[in-house]
Amino acid sequence: MEIRVGIAKVGKYGTGVSGDSVEVVERPRGGVSIVIVDGQGHGAAAKRTSHMVAAKASSLIGDGARDGAVMRAISDFLYAQRDGKVSSTVTILSADLDHKSLVISRNTNSPVIIGHGDGSSCLDAEVNPIGVHRLNRPAISHWPLFPGTVLVGFTDGVTHAGRYHGGEFELGFVYQLLQSGTQDAQELADEILHHAIELDKGRPADDMVAAVLAIAPCDRGLGIRRMTVHYPF
Repeated sequence: MEIRVGIAKVGKYGTGVSGDSVEVVERPRGGVSIVIVDGQGHGAAAKRTSHMVAAKASSLIGDGARDGAVMRAISDFLYAQRDGKVSSTVTILSADLDHKSLVISRNTNSPVIIGHGDGSSCLDAEVNPIGVHRLNRPAISHWPLFPGTVLVGFTDGVTHAGRYHGGEFELGFVYQLLQSGTQDAQELADEILHHAIELDKGRPADDMVAAVLAIAPCDRGLGIRRMTVHYPF
């Protein structure tokens, strides 16, 4: 098997910089985590916050901390750094090879969609953002690490797309993509982001991130790993 990651993101139209940050981290005992952070507000200030939080989370994961502990630590970190006056929403999608499981950690109201052999599931319980409460509890879910399983995470710029234009981003669109059976994580992320931008008439009303982590069947062979990044400037 192999882990496939696809990420597509865009900033709010006219701001010049996205306030969302995404990091992909190799886990020290095997596997990969995607850290998705939406900083409060827009533009450079939001970017500084989200980048600070994402970098802290990535460092802790790289040090071997468990995802639940990471979520609590970054909440305390942001609370201390910004005196409880600035919030961020965070989603961490992990393929943990040490424990042979998929781990979904949320401090956000944006859902995570899981495509699996029995259909699709949605994790959408309301959870407080980090940074504004001294004690904060993330929502943690574990799923078996089976081939064909796909995790899809977003920031609220995607799930709120179209609200100013009489439209609405429907999770059914994501379910249909997953039912197509594609294992191309980047293609899935691109399709979701493109659909959200279309709902906003080509001018994103908020920063947007779509991130996909898929477990696909694969002949290990030499175990070659690949990463491709597109960074327009």
